[in-house]
Amino acid sequence: MEKRNLFIEMFLILITAWWSMVLVVNDKLFYNRPEFFYTFQEIGNEAEWASIFILSLISLILGLLWKKAWIRKIALLSSTFLYAMMAAGFILAKQPLNTGVGVYFAIALLALWGTRDVKDNE
Repeated sequence: MEKRNLFIEMFLILITAWWSMVLVVNDKLFYNRPEFFYTFQEIGNEAEWASIFILSLISLILGLLWKKAWIRKIALLSSTFLYAMMAAGFILAKQPLNTGVGVYFAIALLALWGTRDVKDNE
């Protein structure tokens, strides 16, 4: 396992764990900040989003612990999709010019880049 890819996966674990915790603890996040989270609220509530983040987090952790390339690739692809959805959600928000668009798009690209570095012979 390359150190660069390990860093990418650890970064994704950290940010996904943080989002999971925020969504579990703050069940009024979307209500309190509708200008940013309008689109997310239309898709699901905080608990539903937290479930998605927790599933992604579990797959990232299991991929690293079990050292299975196929699990790691699936986890990285699901992270790519999840953070691309986050970027799209911020683009569609009532205030689309915000830092979330660029940050989550960059994270999605980072996750996608990580999939190419996962080797089947690990």
